[in-house]
Amino acid sequence: MKILVLIAAAILCLAPLLAGRDSSVDSVQLISLLVSQSGIPNTVSAVILQARLYYTIGEVVVFTLASLGVRWLLSDARPERQIEALRDTASVVLCRLGATVAAMVAVELALRGHLTPGGGFAAGVAGGTAFGLVVISGSARLADRFYRRVHADLWEKLAVLVFIVVAIISFEGIVPVSGRFGTVESGGWIPLLNVLMAIKVTLGSWTMVQLFVRYRGLL
Repeated sequence: MKILVLIAAAILCLAPLLAGRDSSVDSVQLISLLVSQSGIPNTVSAVILQARLYYTIGEVVVFTLASLGVRWLLSDARPERQIEALRDTASVVLCRLGATVAAMVAVELALRGHLTPGGGFAAGVAGGTAFGLVVISGSARLADRFYRRVHADLWEKLAVLVFIVVAIISFEGIVPVSGRFGTVESGGWIPLLNVLMAIKVTLGSWTMVQLFVRYRGLL
């Protein structure tokens, strides 16, 4: 039985390599086609947010379910009275400086990710990292109050819904007027989808970090 499982696993791993040996596909023509159809130089964003947008919706929904799962897992827990955090001044300053840099990188990747390497997921990771650094540097309670005040969990769900609606509009072939190639306004719905994805991943990461800190006392 183990031999059959190993054979099946080997076939599964080798299948993409065998399929990739087809020399009839011209990669240069494929990239040119993606660039012409999407109107942006970043072909990775063109694949994620146009060619395989249906799968990207699934990835966004899975991330949302993960956030909801953390909330459900900790629903019966009691908030911790003492929250662990960094104490020495040097570490706190470095964390807050890193949080500032990560936040600026997140904005850059979200707004220009369709023109340069980057995109919504990368921007969301950078944004979530910024909030995580703020939390562990001793501002957990301040971040928690701000989280409740701005209703970050509501904005996260709203970003998911708007992302799905815009994706459906894109599936229908409705494309907004785009700017010239290489500008921020180019790419149809792709820039907006990038921003929505960045907001969703940032707020979802912040939600999970904030819940673990609130109910576990540390990350």
